[in-house]
Amino acid sequence: MQTLTLKRWLSSLSILSLLSIIVSLVLLLYGSDALRPYDALVGLKSFFTGNIESGTVRTILFQVRLPRIILALITGGALATAGAGFQAILKNPLADPYVLGISSGAALGVIVSLYLGVFVSLAGISSTIVFAFTGAMLTLYIVYRLGTVDKKIPPHTMLLSGVMVNAIIFAAILLIVSISNSLNLYKIFFWLLGYLSSPDYSTLLVAFIFALIGAAIMFSQAKSLNILTMDDETAATLGLDVERIKKLILIGGALLVAASVSICGPISFIGIMIPHTVRLLAGYDYRFILPVSMIGGGVFLAVADTVARTLLSPAEIPVGIITALAGGPFFLYLLRTRRLV
Repeated sequence: MQTLTLKRWLSSLSILSLLSIIVSLVLLLYGSDALRPYDALVGLKSFFTGNIESGTVRTILFQVRLPRIILALITGGALATAGAGFQAILKNPLADPYVLGISSGAALGVIVSLYLGVFVSLAGISSTIVFAFTGAMLTLYIVYRLGTVDKKIPPHTMLLSGVMVNAIIFAAILLIVSISNSLNLYKIFFWLLGYLSSPDYSTLLVAFIFALIGAAIMFSQAKSLNILTMDDETAATLGLDVERIKKLILIGGALLVAASVSICGPISFIGIMIPHTVRLLAGYDYRFILPVSMIGGGVFLAVADTVARTLLSPAEIPVGIITALAGGPFFLYLLRTRRLV
């Protein structure tokens, strides 16, 4: 495996970022009404010139498809980055935000806000984002407290605590669904399947800020994660504050999950598939795994969402169904081959 130099790191990420931009531009052409490249160029020109003759194309591109693609890039990137971080501290590539219950906690927070009919927005921060963040952080705290033994966080204990808390939260979600009226029931059910809409740009900005803070925490610990992949005792002898690093990764992951679940609902398997694929293709250096997982997760979800909204057009399939259909077999592949970190 090649040594990861700054030149290689910058050149690789630049190429991957450019490819993701190209893919995103291509995805702009697909939807319930396909656009020709010429139409897209005309719409782009009208955006800058203010030409109302191409207003319809401009609306499709910049008010419907572009915000949705950007949301997919943010959400997919956030989930994949969180999954990579959790897999590192738990030393298990089958770990992701859902296994720890953090995604379910954020989902429960949003469902409570929907059930109570709380719809408030201040400076672009909606009540659903606040409820999702609160649910994610409360779940993280509970799992952390249950999984801590003698002021340490054993990976197997944390995983088991997350699985049990996740089951309890899922039961609470089903309870709320069962007592909801028909209108809320439809909203909750559709949202639980994982659904990307076309948000306004202020909502995108808030989601981006949450994700950026979470990603910054993750990226700042990339070197430490490399050491943690050995074992906790070795990392501690090398001077690493193991428990502090784990806390930071858990908090960063909770921010990333809250940013995505609050808007799109719980979208499964991205946190498992993408980081493991990156490790198989590019090695085990988390200085590379984390940013590449972010790029790959975003592109994967953008492509999956395009499939979801075009496969049965004009009807739309919740994107969570597409990711589950892709991720389920991948999960089974991991279980069968046991190519674990």
